[in-house]
Amino acid sequence: MLLSLAILSAASLAAIAYSANAPLIRATFDLTEVEVGAIASCIYIGAAASSIASGRLTDSLGSGAVLAMSMLALALGVAISATAPLPVIFFLGLAVAGLGYGAVNPPTNVLANPDSPRHRGLSMSIKQSGIPLGGILAGILVPTVAATTGWRWSMVIPIVACIALAIVSSRLQRAQRPDRDVIGASPARVRIRLPHAYAFGFLMAGIQVAIFIFLALYLVDARGFDASRAGSALALLLVGGLVGRPAWGWVSDRLHHERVRVLQMAALLSATFLVILPLVDDSLLIVVLLGIGLCSVGWNGVYLTLITEAVPVRLIGSTTGMALLLVNLGAVVVPPREPSRIASAALRALLVLQRTPGTRRFFLDEREVRRDRALKDNRRRRRADAFARKAGQLAEKAARAVRIS
Repeated sequence: MLLSLAILSAASLAAIAYSANAPLIRATFDLTEVEVGAIASCIYIGAAASSIASGRLTDSLGSGAVLAMSMLALALGVAISATAPLPVIFFLGLAVAGLGYGAVNPPTNVLANPDSPRHRGLSMSIKQSGIPLGGILAGILVPTVAATTGWRWSMVIPIVACIALAIVSSRLQRAQRPDRDVIGASPARVRIRLPHAYAFGFLMAGIQVAIFIFLALYLVDARGFDASRAGSALALLLVGGLVGRPAWGWVSDRLHHERVRVLQMAALLSATFLVILPLVDDSLLIVVLLGIGLCSVGWNGVYLTLITEAVPVRLIGSTTGMALLLVNLGAVVVPPREPSRIASAALRALLVLQRTPGTRRFFLDEREVRRDRALKDNRRRRRADAFARKAGQLAEKAARAVRIS
């Protein structure tokens, strides 16, 4: 689990370093607002391209080899973008880095997935805490180094981290390929359906990445923050995510029959904090940023737990690869839109999912659950009645045999 946590932290450090440096990168290449949003889009386009292949390679080759290749791809992509003389080369480097970024999750999901459903949510969420942890490091270290040496030299930090972890991952012994056909799920009262889970991840990932990309710019342009203070605010939001992921995972383990409901609650609270963000003054901004991080960034571990519980163990890599393809596509679609409209559009989408009958397309309806329980109870009663009849018949035969004798 520690290796998975470190690898996700390094991948997140590399990706979010661009967000922390967004004002400086914008000035260097004279980027428009849409082009700034396309920074994240290029990373997630690359990630979408590699997610499914990474999952299949994880199921066939093992986690160590895939993790080493993904870390080297990240380091190469960051190096290309950091030395790029032209915007087109810069964006090409982002796409290469995205290939590595998208490849890290399927193998780390396999490494961090325990057998017991009572610990799965917390384990997966601690592993996923690497993303906000890397973001915190990016928000604190990268702007500080960039202020003295320039943003290009500040990107040496994620390059060194990725190369070091590639070396460690290459020495990881390949685990035996799982052959079990058992589904990892506990007997949940409400099960998530994979196609609808993919759609949910698409939506929530788009919101999360939009927040990552435009928060620093929003604080600089609308609230008058300097680049260093805006980076610290981004780090503060990610502290909420760092706390939120294991917290939601722990709650979902306590309610492992109801993980879907936990995920719904995180989404609803995320929408609430997003709506009040532009309404609060600077004195309450800390609370709102922590709340956004807690919910808008903290949902991911529970989501991946639900995905891994929906399929046989031997298919976790490829299934989470497909889930991450949709997650990365969501990250591509949302950010390039006008930033001022992202929160309201995301809020409307979330409220539609929470408040209308369409939610039943995402999660099994409670009436279906009650009907399933009733069918199971009827089967048990029929078996009990059949057993009682057979026992009665045997008793009658035994009584006749005694009378005859």
